[in-house]
Amino acid sequence: MSDQVRVWTTVGSAGALSATDLAKVTLHNAVIALGHDIVTPAASAPGDSSAVPPITAIVRYNITPVDGLFPASATFPPFHYRLQLCYRGTVRARLVEVSLPNGAERDLLVFDSGEFPPAHSFVTQSTHESQSSVMDFVNFAYYVEATLIASAIVAGNPAEIAVIKVGHKLQP
Repeated sequence: MSDQVRVWTTVGSAGALSATDLAKVTLHNAVIALGHDIVTPAASAPGDSSAVPPITAIVRYNITPVDGLFPASATFPPFHYRLQLCYRGTVRARLVEVSLPNGAERDLLVFDSGEFPPAHSFVTQSTHESQSSVMDFVNFAYYVEATLIASAIVAGNPAEIAVIKVGHKLQP
């Protein structure tokens, strides 16, 4: 099996939330959703907070070491990690490295749906580093923190995540 298909994956509904944020979201099969989809997508733009205040929910996903997070060869060429989301609405995510000796956190990747065309239906987009060092699960822990952003008042255009993937791609 190719390294490109051996990646870390999770579904949106599998994340950990605080009790406060859990009360804000709905879980349906693989999808976690913030807000309600009652109004047609053309009625308002996703993430448009100019008229109404937004609400947010933060979901965290623990990353475990799987084959696809590591190059197959000890003499690998440069590669980069990729954070990929299948989502709709307004979503931000970050891949975080946490130091085991002191708990210091560092963002490895940042995903912002605002960098892509508005997502009225589910789309898959990704972000990646220009070059990465191999994840070190001996000295660090890793997680993805996703923030869903939706209107607090207007129904329609919820923020939703169906799938998250973390993997690497070798560069020539």
